[in-house]
Amino acid sequence: MVKVAYITLLGRSPWAVVNTYYKLLTRGGKAERIYVFTEERYKHNLPKVVSAIRAISEAYNLHPKIETEVVPDYGFFVADRKFRELFSKLEREGYRMGLDITSGRKALVAAAIVQIKEFPVSFIVYMGLLDTEFPDRPYMMIPTHLQPIKNFLGDESEGD
Repeated sequence: MVKVAYITLLGRSPWAVVNTYYKLLTRGGKAERIYVFTEERYKHNLPKVVSAIRAISEAYNLHPKIETEVVPDYGFFVADRKFRELFSKLEREGYRMGLDITSGRKALVAAAIVQIKEFPVSFIVYMGLLDTEFPDRPYMMIPTHLQPIKNFLGDESEGD
């Protein structure tokens, strides 16, 4: 059985993190470990994001280990090192990685993508929001056709 570690990047929008995770679960995705990376300026959102991920996971009878990592604002050098260390550790432990870049800011997204390319990756996803009238709502309260998801590795994408 393939073990999956889910890495998500928290930027301005906690809902983007939570809704993308929820959408992937509705499509059969699951992870044994979840890592939420963010910059210092967004760390105040970590408790509610972790709580939401935990609640959604439990609704699917999943109990992943959830860890967080805060890097300095614009800390792409620190992020680059931390991603490399995490991905190396996960590879040694037999994990494949899934990366959600939906909410991430450029410095974190670039560092994560540059580092993950050397490791066993299952997916790199981005979920769009086609109508800005719905920015701060739960996934199920937004019409699904307004939330297309793209896996940049090409295995699955949805452009409803």
